[in-house]
Amino acid sequence: MADVKCPGQSMRLWKPEDIFYMPCPFCNEEIEFWKDEPFRVCRACGSRVRNPRMDQGCAEWCTHGDKCKRGE
Repeated sequence: MADVKCPGQSMRLWKPEDIFYMPCPFCNEEIEFWKDEPFRVCRACGSRVRNPRMDQGCAEWCTHGDKCKRGE
């Protein structure tokens, strides 16, 4: 049987804003985040930086959340 995966996690459905950049709060180096990454390690200073846009309650905002809630 194939693995069941949330349709909202399919990269085919991602929007351009689902990959974003922000400055490291420790050294100001630019860090690239993908929407599903909880943290990244800054290449410049080695600090672990949390994704400020990470939200574990994706069923509340995801366009496929209703399917998840129904168990489809």
